[in-house]
Amino acid sequence: MLSLWLGAFDQGLAYAGLALGVYLTLRVLNFADITVDGSFALGGGSAAMLISNGVAPSLALLAAVILGGLAGCVTALIHTRLGVNDLFAGILTTTGLYSITLRLMGRSNIPLTDLNLGLGPLPDFGTGSDGDWGFALTLVVAGLIGLLALLLSTDLGLALRALGNNPTMARANGISGRTGLTLGIAAGNALVALAGALVGLYQGFADVTMGIGSLILGLGAVIVGESVLRPRTIPMALLAVVLGSILFRLMIAVALQLGLEPVDLKLVTALLLLAALALGRLRLPGVSDGGKSP
Repeated sequence: MLSLWLGAFDQGLAYAGLALGVYLTLRVLNFADITVDGSFALGGGSAAMLISNGVAPSLALLAAVILGGLAGCVTALIHTRLGVNDLFAGILTTTGLYSITLRLMGRSNIPLTDLNLGLGPLPDFGTGSDGDWGFALTLVVAGLIGLLALLLSTDLGLALRALGNNPTMARANGISGRTGLTLGIAAGNALVALAGALVGLYQGFADVTMGIGSLILGLGAVIVGESVLRPRTIPMALLAVVLGSILFRLMIAVALQLGLEPVDLKLVTALLLLAALALGRLRLPGVSDGGKSP
């Protein structure tokens, strides 16, 4: 039982980059970016290809981040330079990324179970590899939260938030919408690609189809986290997104523990997202009104 909960916790942390990337594009920039489905698989596939060819895991993760950022740039340029709708721009990029990922991988699936990835000199918690992964992923996610919180508190971050909140006013104050969207979408997809690489390393394989439904998973994590914590500051919002990612994986683990068939996971994921959306519309006395009871 402990292994089940630790595994769900580790998966939630591995998917946290996906949730943070979706938060950055959807909540901060107000940009519905479907590119994440393609950049998630691109990150996982490219990292697996490099590691299987003897490249150090740290360099493979860095390469995945760069490729994810480039994928986000393509979507942003299609949207800003060609005037294509944000959803359709993401669909175009994701469609092209499928072939690019397959070309990079050379096959549809790359196993990593026989490779000694090594997590470095980590303390022994007596919980086996799940505990080691949990500690390593906690450090990674904590670093990502710190970097994003710092970024969004800078002038650049405030400009990105202004673009998402009121693009007309932001442009009137001299903020370049094209540059801001390009940087923000690139950063979001870089986080998503990192998550894809981490998930591939954790589960022991990368598949060209592993990105299907990533946007829904990321959106679900964002909604669950915001419904639980109701954050009022950027650092708390980032923490809520990570918590939502963990809770989302824990709920799926509970469903499997109750005897759910794996083929029904997509249906359960959709239902969980629907429940989270409904919960987000509820006003909870003492929480949603800032602590004041009606």
